[in-house]
Amino acid sequence: MTDEVSGAPAAPAPDRTVTGASIRLDSVVKRYKGQDRPAVARLDLEIEAGEIVAFVGPSGCGKTTTLKMINRLIEPTEGRIFIGDRDVTREDPDKLRQSIGYVIQSGGLFPHWTVAKNVGAIPRVLGWDKKRIAERTEYLLDLVGLDPATFADRLPKDMSGGQQQRVGVARALAADPPVLLMDEPFGAVDPITRVRLQDSLIAIQHELGKTIVIVTHDFEEATKLGDKVLILSEGGHVEQYARPEEILTAPATPFVEEFVGSGAKLAYLTVSRVRDVEVDEVITARVGESSAAVIQRAKAANQTWVVVVDGEGRPRSWPTLAELASKSEVSDFLDRRLPVVARSSTLNDALDAMLATSQGAALVTDGRGAVVGSLGIGSVTEVIRTKLAEGQPEAEDSYTSYVDGAVSAPTPVVAADEGAGSAGPS
Repeated sequence: MTDEVSGAPAAPAPDRTVTGASIRLDSVVKRYKGQDRPAVARLDLEIEAGEIVAFVGPSGCGKTTTLKMINRLIEPTEGRIFIGDRDVTREDPDKLRQSIGYVIQSGGLFPHWTVAKNVGAIPRVLGWDKKRIAERTEYLLDLVGLDPATFADRLPKDMSGGQQQRVGVARALAADPPVLLMDEPFGAVDPITRVRLQDSLIAIQHELGKTIVIVTHDFEEATKLGDKVLILSEGGHVEQYARPEEILTAPATPFVEEFVGSGAKLAYLTVSRVRDVEVDEVITARVGESSAAVIQRAKAANQTWVVVVDGEGRPRSWPTLAELASKSEVSDFLDRRLPVVARSSTLNDALDAMLATSQGAALVTDGRGAVVGSLGIGSVTEVIRTKLAEGQPEAEDSYTSYVDGAVSAPTPVVAADEGAGSAGPS
């Protein structure tokens, strides 16, 4: 079996439950009145059930138009769109949208509705009973990392941007749709929150197996989230549709090569996952434990620090043994600058977390936030070193092979501009 557009062998299906449906665009065209060229010109595309596909490309390439044609927020001018075996271009558009999850920037929540009422919006329209809606809401809030007891009755204005976005994802999944469409969903949050939301989406996808189409202007985000990446140029022209690794190592066109940039080798940090690198074991401790007992346990494992975790195994701090010895019991201190990454995080995320906190390692957590180990900066730099070695071109000339006097080249000068007001040496 091969990919429809790229012709590359399809990756074997992962051993997990898939509840998504395939999406097929058959010669889809979108023309707007008064424009000479179509916004999308005859696009053929197949998206496999249970995959995340990221649409990326410059402004005006038709990525958002294509996304919105799938749920017919924008009507295609020509062609057909199938979700599973359904030709959705022939369906009632309102009913179609009720069967497709849709997430936009900033969550798009109803501001005067509580979180629970926002999440249950579509199930209420579909006639679900109150008990079923309440159970589904509680499950989804927990799934997106929000405690239902804490957040169900809050209004959006009482939540951070990242929390609102999580509620937006929960609402989109409320009616258990096979397809989830996401239009620049993380573009309005800060970089740290954005990484956490990306990791959360990957964890959710691993559990639910939906078919997700996400539009982003960020190629790094596309390669992190996408099982496949669709790179479009003006007019919705497909430049390449392939797995991130293939795009980085074998760009199909000069457009893709320029779009990816010269740092493709190091861009592997954005597709290599923490789970692909061996992590180190950690010793954990619970709040209230005897410090002496924890220190003894850590020394037996040749560790100089431990990870203090809560009742769910989520990390709170990582004190040294000397710090532990300063108190008789393990403290409930919460280190808000603790470098933590998920197993689904990229190595680039891990490196960022370490540098941002000036630490030589980061704690690694599973899909529910429980600590599973640590990753040292040495493991990440080894990947960088390997990729740089692979990308190093054959030297055309070297110091040892140079013949004295063969070339008379001036010394290249690289210097900072000191500005007009700077005084030179007297």
